[in-house]
Amino acid sequence: MTTSQTIQPVADPVAPRPSFWGPGQSVAVVIPCRNEERSIGKVVEDFRRALPGALIVVVDNASTDATALRASEAGATVLHESRRGKGFAVVRGFRATRDADFVVLVDGDDTYPAESVHALLDGLRAGADMTIGTRLTSWEDGAYRPGHTFGNRLFIALVRVLFGVQTRDLFSGYRAFTQRFLMLSPLIAQGFELEAELSMQALAGSFVVTEVPVHYRARGEGSVSKLSTLRDGYRILIVLLAFFRDYRPLTCFGLLALAMFFLSAVTGGVVVGQYIQTGQVLRVPMAILSVGFALLGAISMIGGLLLSSLGRRSQQLAALILRQ
Repeated sequence: MTTSQTIQPVADPVAPRPSFWGPGQSVAVVIPCRNEERSIGKVVEDFRRALPGALIVVVDNASTDATALRASEAGATVLHESRRGKGFAVVRGFRATRDADFVVLVDGDDTYPAESVHALLDGLRAGADMTIGTRLTSWEDGAYRPGHTFGNRLFIALVRVLFGVQTRDLFSGYRAFTQRFLMLSPLIAQGFELEAELSMQALAGSFVVTEVPVHYRARGEGSVSKLSTLRDGYRILIVLLAFFRDYRPLTCFGLLALAMFFLSAVTGGVVVGQYIQTGQVLRVPMAILSVGFALLGAISMIGGLLLSSLGRRSQQLAALILRQ
């Protein structure tokens, strides 16, 4: 695994383009949504115009309104996922579109322009495994809830520090994938941490990622965001730390080992200093604590080395699979 990942931006199209796919290439659009009856019909119709002939799949995530009915009336194939959580709905949609060569993921709240889908697909055509529609360069007033822009940038900075990923939008819900990427990227996210997991899976698998600037629109009247700032922010943080542990084990456990050795040196220094002055070990519990910290540091270092070695082996196996 490389220590950094450079994401290549491409320009957003100015005018609509003809259908992207040719012989042997097919496109499916997966739209997970819950209680989006006001917007889902327009989203489906917009993507049917932008991608005539593409399979449009709406995954109704336990809606209590007429979302499924409006999607069906607009011409979409409607699936139902009773488990609440965007991650569950997206995985359900991906499973239903395994026959498509390229899969587009978009939210059902009509905040992403359908005409930009051609730029995302062009990124795949140019060799990318995943393209991301980045929102942080152009957006309408009111498109972001208070604090969400700051939170997005904060998590982007954290990802750059931990993983070296130079992404401009970690949580964009507008993406396109090759089928190979979806087949080789196990997804376990249940909620809105899904987008972060997709980016981390791209890093873990050394996939090529391209970013495309898109104009982010405000939600329509009556449409309400399901994102909880604190709850989902906490879950995203846990996901990032788990990926840091799993995919950067030597760095993660190496830092933990250094912290343990530092604590051992501090507590042991007090005991040694008193022994030099008095010739006696006056603080036996502190001496035991110092030894314990040293042992924990050694265990962390050994664990990081072993996990790093196993991780490298798994990367080699994954690379062989990707070549097939």
